[in-house]
Amino acid sequence: FGAEVLKLCVEVGGCLTGEHGVGIEKRDLMHVQYAREDLDAQMSIKDIFDPAWLLNPAKVFPLDASETRRTVMLAAE
Repeated sequence: FGAEVLKLCVEVGGCLTGEHGVGIEKRDLMHVQYAREDLDAQMSIKDIFDPAWLLNPAKVFPLDASETRRTVMLAAE
C-alpha cells in the first residue's frame, strides 16, 4: 500500500523524499519520479564524491540502476 501512496504523491506533483530522504523503503520507487538519465546523473555525482561507493552503497539508489556501479567498486577492492 505504501508504494501506491508514494506513486500517487508523485503523480499529483509531490516527491518521494521526505524528512529523512529516500531510504530503502523508497529506494526502488525512484524510477517513478526520475528517468534513467536523471538517476545516471545523480550516480555520476556520487562517483566523484564517493568513488568506492562506501557510503550507503545499496540504500540511496534503486538496486537495478546502481548494480553495475556497486559491483565494479566491490570488484576493485
